[in-house]
Amino acid sequence: MSDAAHKTLLGLTLAALAWLGGGCMTSPDKTLFTTTGSGWTVRQGQAIWKPGLKHPELAGEIVLAQNPDGRSSLQFTKTLLPVTLAQTTTTNWLIQFPAQRLGFTGGGQPPQRFVWLHLSAALAGKTLPEIYHFQHAPDGGWRLENRRTGEFVEGFLSP
Repeated sequence: MSDAAHKTLLGLTLAALAWLGGGCMTSPDKTLFTTTGSGWTVRQGQAIWKPGLKHPELAGEIVLAQNPDGRSSLQFTKTLLPVTLAQTTTTNWLIQFPAQRLGFTGGGQPPQRFVWLHLSAALAGKTLPEIYHFQHAPDGGWRLENRRTGEFVEGFLSP
């Protein structure tokens, strides 16, 4: 990855952290749970993330694991470099930025201002905060957008 790409990635991550709001900073190696055992559905695909109106798009790989008990784990990577890890349960949330060794966690509903913490719920057809708009595309893709900030993620996942 070029120096310019590293700077762009760092800038995107720092912008995302500024939007995060709420929660506590944690060790970047922390997890809420592991995705082992029965009941997990794992899908992978491609996604584009645009952190806001003034930021460029970042394309990468997405892996989403969901459990019927309400747990979900999402990882977005760019050329083998983990960019974001987001985990949610019915009572807690966690988001990490491994390249910067930063992580945040909190209880209750995830912060409204960070799209990655709401993608699993959107794909599961759950009610989202009003600032979000989710739609399925005719070609099988999807898009989740924060109407206030312009941040969005769109992509495809395997069935």
